Amino acid sequence: MALPIINYVSYFSDFDNRSDIESLKIRWFKDCSYDSDIWVLQDTKNMKRTYDIDWENIPVGPNGEKLNNYYGAVQLIKMSLLIRASTTDKKLGMTDSAESLCKAANILFNFYRYLLLIPKISNLSSINSSVVDQLITDYSTKGLIARLDLDLRAVNRFDEIISSGNIGTYTKIGKSIRYLKTNYERIEFDNDMFSFELGVSARALQNAPKYQLLKYKTLKPLGYVLKGSGVVKNDIEAQSESTIRKSLSVISSLMRQVYLMSDLFTENHRVERMWMGDIKLSKLSKKKATVSNAKTRNIPRNVMYAVMDESIRWVIDYSTPLQNNFKYAKQVYKEKLEAIKDYGLGGNNESKTNYARKLTAVWIRENKLTNFPHPITTYRHQITSLEQIVNKHLVSACLLVIFAFTARRRDEVYGLKSGCTYQEGGLWYLIVDQEKFNQGERALPTLEVVAKAISILEDLSAEGRDASQFNNLMQVTDANSKHGRAWPDFNGFCDYVGIESKDEEGNPFIFSDHQFRRFLAMAYYYQYRDPNLFTLNWFLGHESIEMTMDYITDSDGQWEMQQVKNERIIDLIESDFRSDKSLIGNEIAELFGVIEGQSEKRISRMEDKGKLVDKYVLNFVKDGACFGLTPDIKKRSKCLENGAIQCSSATKGSCEGCPNLLPVDQPINHINVTDLVCSSSPMLEALQNG
Repeated sequence: MALPIINYVSYFSDFDNRSDIESLKIRWFKDCSYDSDIWVLQDTKNMKRTYDIDWENIPVGPNGEKLNNYYGAVQLIKMSLLIRASTTDKKLGMTDSAESLCKAANILFNFYRYLLLIPKISNLSSINSSVVDQLITDYSTKGLIARLDLDLRAVNRFDEIISSGNIGTYTKIGKSIRYLKTNYERIEFDNDMFSFELGVSARALQNAPKYQLLKYKTLKPLGYVLKGSGVVKNDIEAQSESTIRKSLSVISSLMRQVYLMSDLFTENHRVERMWMGDIKLSKLSKKKATVSNAKTRNIPRNVMYAVMDESIRWVIDYSTPLQNNFKYAKQVYKEKLEAIKDYGLGGNNESKTNYARKLTAVWIRENKLTNFPHPITTYRHQITSLEQIVNKHLVSACLLVIFAFTARRRDEVYGLKSGCTYQEGGLWYLIVDQEKFNQGERALPTLEVVAKAISILEDLSAEGRDASQFNNLMQVTDANSKHGRAWPDFNGFCDYVGIESKDEEGNPFIFSDHQFRRFLAMAYYYQYRDPNLFTLNWFLGHESIEMTMDYITDSDGQWEMQQVKNERIIDLIESDFRSDKSLIGNEIAELFGVIEGQSEKRISRMEDKGKLVDKYVLNFVKDGACFGLTPDIKKRSKCLENGAIQCSSATKGSCEGCPNLLPVDQPINHINVTDLVCSSSPMLEALQNG
């Protein structure tokens, strides 16, 4: 019997013409309902991606038992997701996208797997304080593989299969077509079948080190096709702050839901108290994290500047001739292929198209672009083919420019549509669909180089948009006039143009949108003469000032931030420091001595010591540079109230005499939010000098 909605009116917002909980339709449902065996969730904005949840075939048990084998388990997770998608209460897990809902589902599946394997219970009603204590310890100190003991279980199971001679059951024969070769069979290991029997997905075992190495050493000599070398470098027990917090917050929300809305769940999953309700997840995750979040690590300076200089040149100088050359080459290829067919030459269609590509490659080399310094050797497939250069490298250059100069999140950039830029009053504006906090479409001031990058993507996606009637810019048309998604690859772009995009350990650097967001935030706040925290917060689209402060003060692994901050403090002390008026100025001078000589040498010395960034937190008020947020000296700030610094309410003259103030000249002028990168940046110098 459907449960009346009136009992839960305080937890939800959408009750129009609905009488019971089950009638609440998740707004991301695509051709399905709450009772469907398969949920198809589609994002309502940006890329409109879909996510499937097959409720009939989710393995969770130690021996491959499915979720629906356990009474009330499917309803438990379904109802939890329904609440998350419908509530406006963050503590109940309010979710704002189909992707987030799908991620929450996966966390809950793994949580149920954990209950079945470790405390060996199948009902939430069996949870007690000792189970919760063990759960919190395991989730905060172990990764998924270690938490579910997947590596050892997989090794033992694989040994059983090999020793019993049953490997054939886990073998599948695939067909593969290689370029210029006939069909041949490839022997593959059935990872899906194997992992299903362990109660997890194949993806969960990808980073199990002992199992992957054993499988590689055993199956490779037998002719099986396997990816990689079998060596896994990831630490299976390493946990980042966000991983701990996100996983435990989903579980905590589930406990709260079950406790507050008990009659929405089967009796065996009702709990006697709100478990985990008193746990401070943010504090716990910071304390227990063993690795920093890779997505917020800054791009090393030598990589960042080189990549952006090259990207700007592609957008400004190379894009038009590359696009024109590709269009001409397509026409040449078509003519060559038609001529081959008209002359009735022998061979199959594959050999004819290959011959036409070779003839087109000759035309490309004979019509070499005069102002393009990178190699173009062929028409299709290869890294130096014209097709790859336009659809992969030019797209990557455009996206790098957009990310760096707009500080937009990944899906906000990948969800851009045709006509998203316009010019008004001499300024350029970019219309983006705000990814978080339900802010909707926003028109943000931007730079002309961003508008240029958008226009290139509009041109590359024109045919695909007409064919698909989908106005998204992330589409391209290949050399055979087939339409599909764009092919961005930032590391591939670096390799092609000769930039060594490596991290400090020599591995390929992993680019992410947060690195560019942090870079722009720091460049604005520490280089701009009149930085304004609220302006920066508005531009980044953060929900709170605290999050913006994290962007510009967290120095854990932030090499680029340390560099910019050192430059800013050096500049302040060198140009405005007056020892007779500033205690904090005296302290900085005493720590580093009188700062003289060339800037680069000073910066290098401070980077080596690493003391300035670690010791001081820089902010600005109307009376000058405020160091009051620095923990070690915070307690002596003039505006300290209830343990908090009152920077946001500081007025002209109110900070005079504060020992944590450096009284530098900071004229408060109108903030031009389009001036987000220092004019002396090598990136802008490259743009200005061509």
